[in-house]
Amino acid sequence: MIAELITRLQLQDVTLIGNDTGGALCQILCANHPELVDRLVLTNCDTFDNFPPFPFPAIYALGGHVPGLIAVVDQVLRRRFLRRAGLAAVPVTVRPLPDELLAGWFAALRDPRIRADLKAVLRGISPKYTMAAAERLTTYDRPVLIAWGTRDRLLRVRDAQRLANTLPNARLELIENARTYVQIDQPEKLADLLTRWA
Repeated sequence: MIAELITRLQLQDVTLIGNDTGGALCQILCANHPELVDRLVLTNCDTFDNFPPFPFPAIYALGGHVPGLIAVVDQVLRRRFLRRAGLAAVPVTVRPLPDELLAGWFAALRDPRIRADLKAVLRGISPKYTMAAAERLTTYDRPVLIAWGTRDRLLRVRDAQRLANTLPNARLELIENARTYVQIDQPEKLADLLTRWA
């Protein structure tokens, strides 16, 4: 879908930025359609055999195959204290996210079409795609910035270092006091890196 969007809009000189699962999708795109992306930025994201990272493989398998489970999750996530508890168990930011933001993110699950799409995504995620992409990314010679939060418990610095060693024209920048959502924990630092790199 990303490749189709770039092609249909006839975009040129594309800089693609990927975070979390979106970073894995960016890697897959650049591996399969390197001509579409001139510059790639990856922040903390799924890579190699870490797609999705532990403990999510089991959770995704359940969500993708147990009928009605995503609808139940939707009901659970409508409760503020359960949203907070879920992110406390698997924190994606250094400081807790505002509940209004979380509620907005999860509100989409009320739509049965979104739940069906999510179920399809959960069924399809597999490290075979990121591993295959990694093999082809060894020839992706466009500029790549890897801006990685150092306090991430799921997507570790060693993943970023491995990515930097795989991509021939990659630059690794570590961002202190940031987890998965670097853009929320350290927006000024990330913006500064992007500006200086551009």
